[in-house]
Amino acid sequence: MEAYFLEKMVSFSSEGQTKNIFFESEKLKAQVIGLEAGKKIPPCRMDQDVIFIVLSGRGRIIVDGEEQPMRETSFIFVPKEKESRSLQAETRMAILAIQVRV
Repeated sequence: MEAYFLEKMVSFSSEGQTKNIFFESEKLKAQVIGLEAGKKIPPCRMDQDVIFIVLSGRGRIIVDGEEQPMRETSFIFVPKEKESRSLQAETRMAILAIQVRV
């Protein structure tokens, strides 16, 4: 068993997103992302399914043009088949992102 304290892993930068990859295996990659208010993760395509869990803050996720609000305790699943995903922070956000490699 491995245990991680995510609140100690998140950091923030006025330059843009920060990320701390804290677990990686053949099947999973887990990281904590920090975004200051007003900052974005630009649109990208992933080759894996991704789960986002908002640890703190509020923002929006845009997946293939569909916009969805995100807030603390939100769970968002984005399948690998989607063409584009991006995140936008309305307040300072901490997000757990888990890539599922199946």
